[in-house]
Amino acid sequence: MKIVARVIIEILGAPKEHVENTMKMVVEELEKRKEVKILKKEFAEAETVKDEKLKNFWSSFVEVDLESEDIESLIGICFDFLPSSIEIIEPSDFRLNSRQVDDVLNDLLEKLHKFSMAVRNMHAENVLLKKKLDGEIKE
Repeated sequence: MKIVARVIIEILGAPKEHVENTMKMVVEELEKRKEVKILKKEFAEAETVKDEKLKNFWSSFVEVDLESEDIESLIGICFDFLPSSIEIIEPSDFRLNSRQVDDVLNDLLEKLHKFSMAVRNMHAENVLLKKKLDGEIKE
């Protein structure tokens, strides 16, 4: 089943040139995917962020229309590129078997477990550093 979708990928950073170059590299990585065919891509020019807390930062996005071989490939794109938005253009209806749903849910759980472990490790390191700063731990 071929799926046509529109994804929007956003980037925030500094300086402007870095944001623009990184956005191009992200699209190049997407184009390397064998299971995806890029139909159209539109880059937005990087603009300064208007939030006072993020002054000196730049933001840009790209809107990509793509064709995916199957729902698993499209979900893989979502996991790997974390688009801010996705719109499925075709087909209007899906029929998935339980194996496809199992695969998607297990991939999702794997990512969530990795993120959870990373957060736990950072929290433990943060607690340890705070104790060192407070003098509770002597080296």
